[in-house]
Parts: sequence; structure tokens; C-alpha cells
Amino acid sequence: MNHSLSNIELQFVTDPEILLTKNRIISKVYDLLGAVAHNYQMQLDKLSPFAIETAEAKISKGENYNGLPYVMLDYPRNFSKENSISIRSFFWWGNFFSITIHLSGKYQQQFSEKIQQAISKKVFNGWSICTSDNQWEHHFERSNYAQINELNFGDIATLPFIKIAKKIPLQQWDQVIEFYTKNYALLLEILSN
Repeated sequence: MNHSLSNIELQFVTDPEILLTKNRIISKVYDLLGAVAHNYQMQLDKLSPFAIETAEAKISKGENYNGLPYVMLDYPRNFSKENSISIRSFFWWGNFFSITIHLSGKYQQQFSEKIQQAISKKVFNGWSICTSDNQWEHHFERSNYAQINELNFGDIATLPFIKIAKKIPLQQWDQVIEFYTKNYALLLEILSN
């Protein structure tokens, strides 16, 4: 096994500013998603009663989604082995920000007609739908997502789960709160009508 470092690896390991900068960025993402969670709570409060039992908003982070750091906010959120509902706001280092509605089990049955109507009315133009069998993947590669307007699928209630997502590039950092707030309002409108 080769334990030697390449020039780039040696440059990284001897420069603490690289990791300090990364930690500052992750902290800013945490703060950003905290502000987003507050916006989400205000939007959700306007919809009382909302027919979902949900836990508090939760922000989580990790170091290894396909080898890269991530931060995610789930709200509303209710996960069990067979029934899941979440609107997930996701930051993936080096890739994108995304927002995803995730439904399975009783929540999929409860909301599939509303989602189907929104798809038919082209409300989800610019969004992608999960085509994978793995509901816990978040990347937008062809093996996981396809543009929703490119597919001709039948009744989405018959899918194993529903995941519909939209992303923006990290270069649009300054627009991300607006992106989340606007698309969260859209998802809540679809689910609550």
C-alpha cells in the first residue's frame, strides 16, 4: 500500500485553513437552514389544521454522502418503516441545494391524488421524480431522477414511494432562501388543497 502523499494531498494536509474554511461554510449552511426552518414553521402555522402528525424540524449533517459533506433539514417529517412523509431541504457539498417531497405508505395514499393532479396541471415543470428503487438516494443522476415532464407514468399511487425534487446550483447561494421558501409554499399548497 502506498502511504506517500501526492503534491496536492501534501498541500491540503499542511494547510489548516482548508478545513477551517469548510467548517465555517458548514456552520453557515446550518444557520441558513435554521432560518429556512423558521420560514417553514410560519408557513405551516398558516395551514392549521394540517393533517399530518409531525415531529419538530430537524437539521442533520454528515460527512459522507457519496464521499462529500451534507446538511439537511426535514420539516414536516414523520418516518416509520412503512409510512414516511418529509419535505427535505438538502445541501450537498460540491453539488447543489435541493428540496424534495418524500411520501410512502399511508402518506403516499393520502396525497397521491393531489400530487397526480399537480403533475397533470404541469405545476411540477422543472422538477424531477425519483425513478430508482432506493428512496434514500438524493443525487440527480439518471439512475435516480428523471425530469417529471419527460416521463409518462400511470397512477403514482402504485409506485413504491413518491419523491419529487428540485435543485439549484451552489453558485446561486444568495437565492437559496427564496428558492426554499417559494418551493416549500408550493408543496404545502399542493398537499393542503
